Amino acid sequence: MIGGGPIVSALKNHLKKGFSVFVEKKAAKTIRDDLSEVADLGFNLVEAVENPDIFLSEIDFNLIDTLLKIYDNYDLEYHVAVQDHGYIQGQSDRVTRMNFLEDFLKDGLKNAFFPSNHEIPNTFSRFNSIYNELVKKGIENFSITDTAIIAALGAVYNNEKWPAVTVDIGNGHTFACLVDKDYKVLGFFEHHTKMLTPEKFKYFIDKLIEGSITNKEVYDDKGHGAKIFKPYSYKNLPILVTGPQRRSLVNEGGNIVFASPLGDMMITGPVGIFMQQNLL
Repeated sequence: MIGGGPIVSALKNHLKKGFSVFVEKKAAKTIRDDLSEVADLGFNLVEAVENPDIFLSEIDFNLIDTLLKIYDNYDLEYHVAVQDHGYIQGQSDRVTRMNFLEDFLKDGLKNAFFPSNHEIPNTFSRFNSIYNELVKKGIENFSITDTAIIAALGAVYNNEKWPAVTVDIGNGHTFACLVDKDYKVLGFFEHHTKMLTPEKFKYFIDKLIEGSITNKEVYDDKGHGAKIFKPYSYKNLPILVTGPQRRSLVNEGGNIVFASPLGDMMITGPVGIFMQQNLL
């Protein structure tokens, strides 16, 4: 299993052209979490595909093995970030996602990860797929977390004024949270980037800072939702923004800063992972 997106579109287009696609059941959740929906789309679900045309893997172990030949004598740790909505049959994946984020963030951004000795709920297919890949390779020292969380954490690297708002404006989702100097999350919201406008984005950010944002208004706007962990009210906080779609919703200036930890926006996520593991 791997994150869907473009590969799923390509597979669907292949079906539309009249060709067949055979998918191993353990990989089919790349397309849909509900395997009956995968079959309804016209995919042939099988237990195993011999000599597959496409083999999916979240982690490029061949690349890692190549690097190991260059950088030897290191005790490696593996820290992986992917996004997983989670899936519970009969429940909106937006509700499942929000329930996960509320629980995951209750102890702050730096503690929001699954260590290697932590059992991951079966509702999270992609997290478990990563976990199984690492275990199968005999890797013992690893962690798994969510891309939005570590991007938000990396964005506040070297921040000096607290509390602060940290925002990841991704291709799919926009995640924003208000954090204190100990990286504790006071409140957050998550929405679909394409459903936001600059005006709507500012509205939700302002309400997050004021502590007045509600889960209902974000959910009713087709977003995932919002959560305030404890009452607060602020004004004019620093807003640190990262993510590939940041310029579509906000301009830099005033209290808005485009985050570029260690000088490069594209490594905000890896910097966030290092911060989680106390390596920076």
